[in-house]
Amino acid sequence: LLLIAWGLKKLKRLNLRSCWHVSDTGIGHLAGMNPESATGTLRLEHLGLQDCQRVTDEGLKHISVGLTSLKFINFSFSVSITDTGLKHLAKLTTLQELNLRSCDNISDVGMAYLAEGSSRIAVLDVSFCDKIGDQALSHISQGLFSLKSLSLSACQITDEGICKIAKTLHELETLNIGQCSKLTDGAVALISESMPQLRTIDLYGCTKITPWGLELLEKMPRVTNLNLGLWLVR
Repeated sequence: LLLIAWGLKKLKRLNLRSCWHVSDTGIGHLAGMNPESATGTLRLEHLGLQDCQRVTDEGLKHISVGLTSLKFINFSFSVSITDTGLKHLAKLTTLQELNLRSCDNISDVGMAYLAEGSSRIAVLDVSFCDKIGDQALSHISQGLFSLKSLSLSACQITDEGICKIAKTLHELETLNIGQCSKLTDGAVALISESMPQLRTIDLYGCTKITPWGLELLEKMPRVTNLNLGLWLVR
């Protein structure tokens, strides 16, 4: 990464997926945080760090200070990242897409940091983050108003959480809530009433939803993609 920081000043996209030796030091090189890395790759817009287990909150701090042109970051399966790291990322005003899928140490608190920050995130994925619950949705509903796509698969959410985002995220086009087994027809009713722009809904494994809920979904004029895998025919 030091060599990249030296020689590829105009680099816009970098994918480091499963590069297990990449650490906060390397991220610091990219961000121009170390004297030997000169200015770094400050034009970087797309950064893939999925499954980079040695990147921690310190690396996210480097990113927030030096890589201020980033529009897309993928941290999926990066278990060393915590809510504190998201407090740093929330400072990135250019960030449009953030993937935190299966980041086990991200919780409701991290969503509060994102919502309180200056980011304009349009696509957010926190699927399989089992510390994400209704309180996270409350935070999201109070700050992430630019969201077009929200993925919450297998999160610990209920109808109450859906009620929170239904009140404010009226421009949402994609909602993935598959394997959120606590959701009922009540959540579907809220979605159908308050999210008129939805085109894609994932309800895979939401077995508490009944034919009545399906009828509500059928009335949504813009929905073109609907996943009802494991849905129980009654």
